[in-house]
Amino acid sequence: MHKCPPSSVYIHFPYCVRKCAYCDFLSFPFCEEEETAYVEALLSEIRMAPKWGADLLSRREEMDPDTLLKSPLQTIYFGGGTPSLMAPSQLMTILGALRDAFGITENCEITLEANPGTIDEKKMQALIESGVNRLSLGIQSLDDSVLRTLGRIHDADTGRRAIRDAKRAGFRNLSCDLMLGIPGQTLKSVKDSIDFLLSEEIPHISLYSLILEEGTPMYVRYGGDIEKYVTQEQDREMYHLVTETLTSSGFVHYEISNMARPGFESRHNLMYWRAENYYGLGVGAHYYLGDERGRHVETVPEYIESMRKKDVEKEAVWQAEEILGRDEKRKEFMMLGFRTSDGVREAIFKERFGTTMDSVFGAEIQREIEAGLVTAVEGGYRLTKKGVDLANQVFMDYV
Repeated sequence: MHKCPPSSVYIHFPYCVRKCAYCDFLSFPFCEEEETAYVEALLSEIRMAPKWGADLLSRREEMDPDTLLKSPLQTIYFGGGTPSLMAPSQLMTILGALRDAFGITENCEITLEANPGTIDEKKMQALIESGVNRLSLGIQSLDDSVLRTLGRIHDADTGRRAIRDAKRAGFRNLSCDLMLGIPGQTLKSVKDSIDFLLSEEIPHISLYSLILEEGTPMYVRYGGDIEKYVTQEQDREMYHLVTETLTSSGFVHYEISNMARPGFESRHNLMYWRAENYYGLGVGAHYYLGDERGRHVETVPEYIESMRKKDVEKEAVWQAEEILGRDEKRKEFMMLGFRTSDGVREAIFKERFGTTMDSVFGAEIQREIEAGLVTAVEGGYRLTKKGVDLANQVFMDYV
């Protein structure tokens, strides 16, 4: 079995100015006093996490604890919520704690998600000085009517300003999120947004189709049925417009929802698609260590109170949700790998599981090839263009 020490950490910052109308992520209204206590709790968890992780992995995967404790971080990702609400001094303190606890490689990719309405050039410069070297801007659209539909706190001019501020501040590794399939959104609106991002030479773009999540204002507004307002055909037309425009401009479609100029792929996100081990720290954060997939407690007061205890036990904060057996791991490898342009690689599968893909999933792969969803490539298999559009049909074979 493949035994790879975790070298990535996701840190959840749970505060927002205001929750967007489509969002069901774990987030709460910003409160300065509570946020200060939250960061202190996070620092405590960072100090504990290497030991907790080493104990778990040495037990689950029979890895050597000393090796695990000497595995420095190669990617760090601050997500949320709105991590750009944090003071740069807090980020610097957190990164210092991560360096002391885990070690950080010299070329570590350190990403921070930012809402354009919460950040300016001065703060971006301070982020760079604190150690952040990759910024992910939640632009979503550069059309004011679309942004109002989504309930974003920024307008299109603020989005454009944030992009230019980021470049002036010195961010070279810059990503922008775009959302598609939004009621009232037009192909012209999508094209205008893409054209601006290309004109500003943004090297990484993530694109997501709107999903109506139960319990959100948009779910209520549209009765939980997005196809009454945006058909699958319209959504796919927008997606193809973006992917074809970016491909013709030199971008690589390296994962279903992500495109980048060569060399600007998100190393952290690729870690997820390769089904690697990673730490998740902070309230509600998910982690994947050995054969255990779990998440943290989901209320900030409970998280803070737990981490204040002198002898806090891992189980008070880390909650196992699923123990993956050999079959589950093999299926997950296939499902996640098919999301990428590299697809699923025979050599990696054999290294991890000691057998071939065809011996385990030959019937499924053959059926997918006959349906035109998957094609054989040198050393493995990947989705066809049709397969990308109908990816869920392939994924269902590995659930």
